[in-house]
Amino acid sequence: MTTTSTSAPRWARPGRWGCLPGGFALLELLVVVAIVALLASLLLPGLRHARVAARIVRAHAELRQVDVALQMYLDANRDRLPPTRSSCSLRQDFELPVELGVQRMLPYETAMVRTGYGEAQVDRVTLPDVFAPHLTYKYRAPGPAIINDTLAEPPFGASLWVPNAFPDVSSAEGRYYTNARDEPPSPVRYALWSIGPDPESPKFRSTAVRIGKAPVPRFFWCRGATDTGMVTHFMDRAGRQYQSP
Repeated sequence: MTTTSTSAPRWARPGRWGCLPGGFALLELLVVVAIVALLASLLLPGLRHARVAARIVRAHAELRQVDVALQMYLDANRDRLPPTRSSCSLRQDFELPVELGVQRMLPYETAMVRTGYGEAQVDRVTLPDVFAPHLTYKYRAPGPAIINDTLAEPPFGASLWVPNAFPDVSSAEGRYYTNARDEPPSPVRYALWSIGPDPESPKFRSTAVRIGKAPVPRFFWCRGATDTGMVTHFMDRAGRQYQSP
């Protein structure tokens, strides 16, 4: 009498760990996943820092573009800088001077903005901050200021805080300059900055920022891809340019 075996051939029987020979066991798969996760955790911070470093480089390049535009403006306007701006509704505080756009030194547009009184047209430079595309880079110069579309002359215009030991900007001692006639002239003619990698940086929560000491003091600067703070450029009265790392 012939009997037929119902058992699977040896090559088709499950292996020791519940899988077919030649396939991945569940334990082996989990080990592979764990290794991939570990490698990702090691690589991702490096990739993130590389991305931040690239943005810092771009911010410096675009701030240099504004430096050049401001030098062109000085040459064309009897060594006078454009005014600093602040607004409750129409504009951002310290936005790039629209004069640089109107005089074709930087790109600009005419845009509609909403205010508490309805819509209004404003001219504005279109050079967004690489770290905050909804904002422009920032500009601040002691002297005249346009506040809510009203021109304010020194000492009621714009001020800039500069350390006493300038060009050493690490000092905590300093003063505000307005370039009023009866005051000493500011050692810094203007400052430009990007908000930097983290708009919520602890450096921006200090009292010094709230009372307007940024961006010249070194305390507020971003020192590299693993840091937070402002990417900063400024020019002294002799025309020398300075910048953060």
